[in-house]
Amino acid sequence: MTLTYERALERRTRQVLAEAVRICEIPAPSYREQERAKYVHGRFEAIGCWDDLRLDPIANVVAVRRGVEGASRTLVAAHLDTVFPDTEVRVTRGRGRLTGPGIGDNSVAVAALLAVGEVFRDAPPRGIGDVILAANVCEEGRGDLRGIRRLVKDYAGQFDRVIAVEGLSLDRVQVGSVASLRYQVSVTTAGGHSYGAYGRPNAIAALARAITALEPLMPATGISPKTTMNVGVVHGGRSVNTIAPYAAFELDIRSEAPATLASLDRRAKRAMREAVAPIEGADFSIRRIGNRPGGRIERDDPLVGAVLEARGQSGLREPDFGFGSTDANLPMSLGIPATCIGVTTGGEAHTPREWMRTSPVRKGLPYLGRAIANAGRLSR
Repeated sequence: MTLTYERALERRTRQVLAEAVRICEIPAPSYREQERAKYVHGRFEAIGCWDDLRLDPIANVVAVRRGVEGASRTLVAAHLDTVFPDTEVRVTRGRGRLTGPGIGDNSVAVAALLAVGEVFRDAPPRGIGDVILAANVCEEGRGDLRGIRRLVKDYAGQFDRVIAVEGLSLDRVQVGSVASLRYQVSVTTAGGHSYGAYGRPNAIAALARAITALEPLMPATGISPKTTMNVGVVHGGRSVNTIAPYAAFELDIRSEAPATLASLDRRAKRAMREAVAPIEGADFSIRRIGNRPGGRIERDDPLVGAVLEARGQSGLREPDFGFGSTDANLPMSLGIPATCIGVTTGGEAHTPREWMRTSPVRKGLPYLGRAIANAGRLSR
């Protein structure tokens, strides 16, 4: 990698931090990323230098730069969406940090993607294959990897390897994917007046039985393969003086081992059904709302080697190798070499207190650029 490329990346540190704030302050919940996507598309358009640039029908932003024939072609994806609602967002600065919902997951990663695009224009690395830079939708929650699924389908045969970018993953390199299943579990009853129809089944009470039935099945912490189960959202009822005619919750089950996930899935469904079955007049339903596939990449895969070489070139320490739930899940599940890396560190992700450190970006941004270039010099 040339010194010109390295310095061009490092010089954009301040710019990336300012861009991360601008991106973060454009609300982008899953399925409602259009405004943020339009902004990012406009930035790519201003950069120019693309052989193809498009905003696809679901709001993925895709910029393609053709490279050397025969060299590895790389899809680089940073998701646009957040877990937060479509409300005003403000980022605060202080003590070497930026704080705001979605700043690290994943606004800074999208900002870094734009900076890499500028460097491709101003000081392009030599000898690399095609690069597809994508700011994609629906990575979070009920988005169920919709954006990366569309990219893998639309660009099938046009890339050989995938690098997903998560802002806060500077110290981690993903070598395995956590598989997950997500459900909406609901109960419907006739309902009625809380006094006049007293005695009819209450959907909330029935749903509570289903939730309680999951408690004995909750996986222990600190065991391998790591497996989790969580009730994340509960809603229902009509008013304080109405016997609830409807109630629902959303269930998330994850595991590093597909067989363990399948077993827990079967036991959880059986336990919930058995808990609600004795209640006459209560209709019970389990509807799948998410299915993230699992997979892995070997530590000796050339893509992992390219990333580790980039870490050494950037002066970063040995990373933590582990499993994750990212856009890398999908290509991994299909046998496509894929990993996930980041550009900084931080904490409190998925909370209003989410924060990121600013100083690591000075190394994290060149690291990302080097990883892309190194991957692009591999053989197809």
